[in-house]
Amino acid sequence: MQSVGSTDPRVSSVFRDVRSRMPFVPALFRALAGDPPTLETAWLQARALYDDPLAARAVRPLTAQAAAGLDYVPSPAVRAVAVPFSEELPLLLLIVASLGLTLDGEIPLRRSPPAALPEPGAIPETEVPELPGEHPLYSAIRAVYGTQHVPVLFRALAARGLLEEAWDGVGPFLASSAGRLHAERLAAAAEDEARRFPDVACFHAQTARPVIDELRRALPRNLIFATACTARDPYSE
Repeated sequence: MQSVGSTDPRVSSVFRDVRSRMPFVPALFRALAGDPPTLETAWLQARALYDDPLAARAVRPLTAQAAAGLDYVPSPAVRAVAVPFSEELPLLLLIVASLGLTLDGEIPLRRSPPAALPEPGAIPETEVPELPGEHPLYSAIRAVYGTQHVPVLFRALAARGLLEEAWDGVGPFLASSAGRLHAERLAAAAEDEARRFPDVACFHAQTARPVIDELRRALPRNLIFATACTARDPYSE
């Protein structure tokens, strides 16, 4: 079973609720696990968006905008690893944009909804195995992202020996000025979409701002990367 790294029962309850919707526990919630009340409130706002059919439709433009038109054609193995992330990341980008705007005071706070979390217990094994420990490319990824954490997508690729191929194909673009501008525009588009859902706002933990700010930088890049890693060879169809 997946370790939660905390003895507080709220952490396993939140992680179980996350895993009932997603094939992995995103870095956002892992990073907040050391502060269970903050984790719970962040998840309640995130869950409200995740369960809203209008939010699911709102992220479609983000998916389209993430495409960077790169020459990289991923191998079938890379594509298979990246697909679950390309499906989840658009909504996760919207969620982090919403949490950030709420902390910024741009979306007024509402009362938190009832938690209605599962009972504490074992968390289902992740469907996305990850490489434990470090990989030689992680330092380069952190430098390009400007973050301390390494996204789950890269750990999943590393676990299968595929990180070098994918990073060589997409990393140089993310490190370029064009890549940075592309990520900034995608982040701005996500914030525009997040403003359409003011009623979900209940997250007020300013102590979590460093985590949220890191994810605001990382998630646009993650979606660009996952989109490139799931592109199909136009000559093979």
